[in-house]
Amino acid sequence: MRTKLGVLAVATAALAGGVLTQTDQAEAATPGVVVDSLSVSAAPNGQSKATAAVHSAKTIKLQALTVAVRSADGGNYDFPGAVATTLGTRSTSYTSGSRAFPAGTYTYFVAYKFHDRWHSLAPVKSLTTGSDTGATATPTPTATPTPTVTPTASTPAGTTAPPASPTPTATPPSASASASAPTPTPTQTSTSTSTPSAPPTAATVPVGIPGTWHQAFSDEFNGTSLDGSKWNSNWFGCSGCVTKPVNSAEGSAYSPSQVTVGDGSLHLKLIQQPTTVGGKTYPNVSGLVTSNGKAQFTYGAFEARIHTPSSGTRMANWPSFWLDGQNWPTDGELDVLEGLGGSACYHFHSTAGGPGGCASGTYSGGWHTFGAEWKQGSVTYYYDGKQVGQITSGITSAPMYLILNNAVNPSHSGTNVVPADMMVDYVRVWQH
Repeated sequence: MRTKLGVLAVATAALAGGVLTQTDQAEAATPGVVVDSLSVSAAPNGQSKATAAVHSAKTIKLQALTVAVRSADGGNYDFPGAVATTLGTRSTSYTSGSRAFPAGTYTYFVAYKFHDRWHSLAPVKSLTTGSDTGATATPTPTATPTPTVTPTASTPAGTTAPPASPTPTATPPSASASASAPTPTPTQTSTSTSTPSAPPTAATVPVGIPGTWHQAFSDEFNGTSLDGSKWNSNWFGCSGCVTKPVNSAEGSAYSPSQVTVGDGSLHLKLIQQPTTVGGKTYPNVSGLVTSNGKAQFTYGAFEARIHTPSSGTRMANWPSFWLDGQNWPTDGELDVLEGLGGSACYHFHSTAGGPGGCASGTYSGGWHTFGAEWKQGSVTYYYDGKQVGQITSGITSAPMYLILNNAVNPSHSGTNVVPADMMVDYVRVWQH
């Protein structure tokens, strides 16, 4: 950035009859969450994984999104890998972790947690297995039971049953069976209640980055103002001051007034407003945050879920998520994401140079996760959970701090869009 110019925890026993009261049903309807697609496919080692695409009628932040699985007798065989996520009118993809299944017939469906309540969605589909192995999905969905109220004293109110599927072919489990915590092995688990157990923490692992991790830093931006214990809202200046840009080629200064938190996201807003800093006038003013002096890291997995400015199918402006050392370029600069020429790109800068590349595909016009695993001798980049590149030369080991900014450059941004809002759902850091 300095020099370049150029989201299953346990769903519910909804299939077993656990539903909401009328008040709860009204709350469940508020998000308007819709399943666009749902399928199960084979994964390595005889296991299976689920893939879903969902959207909502308005922007909504879910505590967890997952795919639940129930056996014929109500046992819980949920796919692992629930994620906290923010939905909007554009479809958001979700891929679960993998697991094996004992021989049998199962039903599966999308479930989400909102306002501390679990809700399940149509369609409800079925899959069968012939042995303790991966599952084969069948094309016909299962039927949904008639809603009934099932109270509980130990967990939040139950979840709403999915609407009836258009072509029912099977009978769901009885109302006496229910779910318990998700299990990593194909061993059936059931309890005496029909309400969901607490799901595992959604942010336990980075998306797509293998390994065993513990979380070292997180900001979910669920409040109403920037957390000053984690972030500064300008570039190396006094608190509350308008500061010059990171790079002299940028066309905007940075002001704390352009950094806000609301609706479950960090907003870095670029507007046209001539601003003079240090005797130079910039045509725009924008938002930036850094963790300099408050949080820095050597090695780990770094991830942010970002809605970048866009122009058609291309990324607009120069949005960036990156890390920087105290002594540039000796200490290194790790660019997880920056929009260059309309593409999503990554680089690593040091005294040895600045190798990198740009990912194929579209990473604008919606929410996407951008991550990188930094370890001794290499940095591997992951976009939406898929590896898009790796750099193995010039990798430094000095601590670095986090930076996100919504920059604009007349020559290298691709299409410049002003005003523009760069939204960040979360920033998370894990280490071994």
